[in-house]
Amino acid sequence: MEIDYDTDPRLSILNIAYLCGLMNIKEEGYRFTATCPFCGAKPGHFYLTPVDKRNPNYKNVYRCVKCGEAGSNIKLYAELHNCSTKEAFKEIIGIEAKSDVVNKLKNIEKHFDKPAVPMADLISRDRVYRKLISMLSLSDEHLDNLLSRGLTRDDIRKNGYVTLPKDKNLKKKICLKIQKEGFYLKGIPGFYTDYYGDYIFWTPKEGGFLVPVLDMYKHIQGCQIRKNSDKRKYPWFSSGYMKDGCQAIGFFHIHWNSKHLSEKVVITEGPLKATIASIFSDTTFLAVPGVNSYWGCLKILREMDAKTIFIAYDMDRFNNPQVMNQQIKLIQYLKSGGFTNIKVSTWNPLYKGIDEYLKSLLNK
Repeated sequence: MEIDYDTDPRLSILNIAYLCGLMNIKEEGYRFTATCPFCGAKPGHFYLTPVDKRNPNYKNVYRCVKCGEAGSNIKLYAELHNCSTKEAFKEIIGIEAKSDVVNKLKNIEKHFDKPAVPMADLISRDRVYRKLISMLSLSDEHLDNLLSRGLTRDDIRKNGYVTLPKDKNLKKKICLKIQKEGFYLKGIPGFYTDYYGDYIFWTPKEGGFLVPVLDMYKHIQGCQIRKNSDKRKYPWFSSGYMKDGCQAIGFFHIHWNSKHLSEKVVITEGPLKATIASIFSDTTFLAVPGVNSYWGCLKILREMDAKTIFIAYDMDRFNNPQVMNQQIKLIQYLKSGGFTNIKVSTWNPLYKGIDEYLKSLLNK
């Protein structure tokens, strides 16, 4: 019997995830998220992609943005059942896909009926985000959160941290005002149109504040959101699953020291952490969007004319072999690009992040 490798539900990455007993599988647009079976990362880090809307050739794959484990449908089964890929394929084909899996696969097909909206150019994104930030304020709750991290009110203002409103009518009014001032919202991640065709922007149900992500020239490329929740705390301000919306990508974030120098550049994960640590240490920081999402930083480091590079991933890397493995791979990647003066930063393990440790020094 002939097998269609692209459409056979038995070979779907979703079906294989169920066969492997993955936990907390949830639909997220055209893909699914689950608890990572390799490092235990919570949903929102481990992704199962039957077909990528942005790249239809990217089918039935998995990837964890936390530990870096990635591969095909067959590889996932083989890894978790400790067998060869040939044995994995035979076992998978011998088990019929459940009707629930088939129905879910049919459901995600609706996302492919809508053409993908290309991302607007950098200058347009920068202008829209700055305009949005100028029209929003920061709640007392979020102000207290940022002050507790050691930032001053001036730091908070300069870095554009603002609270995302939840009120739909208010958000539509803000979008209308932005448009009336000559800005186009199409292709700006985070913005989309509602049932009535009016532009609005995304706010997670838990609420949160915007964290602007800057390039080396201080353009706002996109934004993360610090949610009012410890579950998937830092999603991207994105709208790829909404009507007329646009998907955000994992941008690198640069925060320069006060003299705009790059003799020493520290690499860590996350733009908010990098900004805070940069302010405390007066050192230039480059934030990668994930510990395994460093591909592309070589070009930026060369443009910055970096000389000495420090890697400052969270201290729990010593208890997490996957993260430690990604640190090793990052060092190898940097060396392959010609960087030789690479150092690994460590500090008192009572403080998980470099920002927390530097704050403790300032408080002494």
